[in-house]
Amino acid sequence: MAELRVVIPDEVDNYLDIVIKSGMFGNKAELARAAIVQYLNTIGPISKGYDTDNFFSPEGRIHQIEYARESVKRGAPIMAIVCKDGILMASEDVSARSGNSLMMSPMKIHRLWDKVLVGTAGMAMDGSMIIGKLRHKEFNNVDDMLLAIKEIYWSHTIKKDVRPLGVGLLIATNFEHPRLFIVDPSGTVAEFTAACIGEGMESHMKVLASKYKKMTIKDAGKLIPAILGDDKEFMVETLRV
Repeated sequence: MAELRVVIPDEVDNYLDIVIKSGMFGNKAELARAAIVQYLNTIGPISKGYDTDNFFSPEGRIHQIEYARESVKRGAPIMAIVCKDGILMASEDVSARSGNSLMMSPMKIHRLWDKVLVGTAGMAMDGSMIIGKLRHKEFNNVDDMLLAIKEIYWSHTIKKDVRPLGVGLLIATNFEHPRLFIVDPSGTVAEFTAACIGEGMESHMKVLASKYKKMTIKDAGKLIPAILGDDKEFMVETLRV
């Protein structure tokens, strides 16, 4: 067991002697141990390792997943809109933001087969890993594809020594008809008619909600600057019916 030695003023030591004589503790070591435990309880789950390990805290939270969501919120934004004639997906061209004319913009939107677009926000390498796994599979319907994606995320939430994936997905599909989904780092899937992930997600979603209506891909393209910012450059992909 680790041993801790400290130097304290005489007046504090005298006070501790009085506390010991009261009978609450057998000696100063027991008193010090109780004080340390009480302090650790007051500063919350960090002291117990709940924010560094991939398991539940007493409050029923997995802090590592919450931190992974923060990674998504810091990613370059990406949006998509379900239209009458398909789905439009757009992202900011982050190479333009850097001001480096020699820099190739990292892929934010990936076309899988001829029926799926996947946009990523968060840790680029995590997104690349998911895309790589999906490219080696074939799906006949959206349910099978979403199940495979959930299993990838699930495998990163049930092991103590594997961190959650710090990437969110925006998935546009056209198996039977156009559909749009968000997948967050917990593996939770939600369906939308228009959505945005990445930096500024909350404010972008509010603008989308105020402007959304059934429209064509051409008309949806006109909304991109209003959603992502009219001072930016964009990358755009579409799935057409």
